Amino acid sequence: MKRSLMMAASGLMLLGLAGCSNTNTKNYPVNRITSGIELMPLYRNEYKVLGDTQGEACSKYLLGGKLPWFSGVPAKRVSSAEAGGGSFLASLPIIGVLFSGRGQMIQEATYEALDKIPGADALISMRVKTHKKSSILLIYSEECATIQGKAFTIKTDAGSAE
Repeated sequence: MKRSLMMAASGLMLLGLAGCSNTNTKNYPVNRITSGIELMPLYRNEYKVLGDTQGEACSKYLLGGKLPWFSGVPAKRVSSAEAGGGSFLASLPIIGVLFSGRGQMIQEATYEALDKIPGADALISMRVKTHKKSSILLIYSEECATIQGKAFTIKTDAGSAE
């Protein structure tokens, strides 16, 4: 009887750890230009809208450490001002979750969105959507960010005929 209770309790604990969960977040930072860029307000003749664009980036975590383990700062960033979550410490198992953040993932998604439009300098009307999925609770999780916005370029000469 005692052994049966122990087996049942162990089974319930395993079922609790194997659960799935999803979290969605949407963000629309009004009047935001690509993070890390601070500009005086531009007049309409000082920039040219190149078109709509979208970028996506995902981060995977195993045992609280960002994969790939023992990696350094990511190569795809828009600015060095917001490099949070991309450090070596974020990739360490167990304690990595304390140093990880959405900043690096959003930076990578912004880079991907800008990279799709040749000549783009930044994004306006940015919309950020994040999605987090835990497949095996506390063991494996995945978080993704999708950036949508209008890519624009700053005109180098106000008198140019563009």
